[in-house]
Amino acid sequence: MNPMTELPLDAAGRRPAFFSQDGVDQLASMVLELATELWTIKERLYVLESAAEQHGLPLRAAIEGWAPTAADESELASQRAALLGNLFRTLCRDHRPVEANPLATDLTA
Repeated sequence: MNPMTELPLDAAGRRPAFFSQDGVDQLASMVLELATELWTIKERLYVLESAAEQHGLPLRAAIEGWAPTAADESELASQRAALLGNLFRTLCRDHRPVEANPLATDLTA
């Protein structure tokens, strides 16, 4: 079993809020979660395709011509549900306003 899957995804307590409007922090968290997921997949796909090409396997062409089976569609639906669960978990978190840092310099003065 992968030890990373055993780590908790959420820290205890309320999350800091950086924007005054309700929901903006959650939306920003969701966008960052999606960007992280997307980049990880894009990077791994690039490495996989490049390594396959170096070994004489035309993986890019095989991917373009692939058609999913019923089992593939079921597995992909399960993975999609997990991704959406991770993405929307931020909506269930409590956010608290970030308090002003007394050491920060006032840039408006």
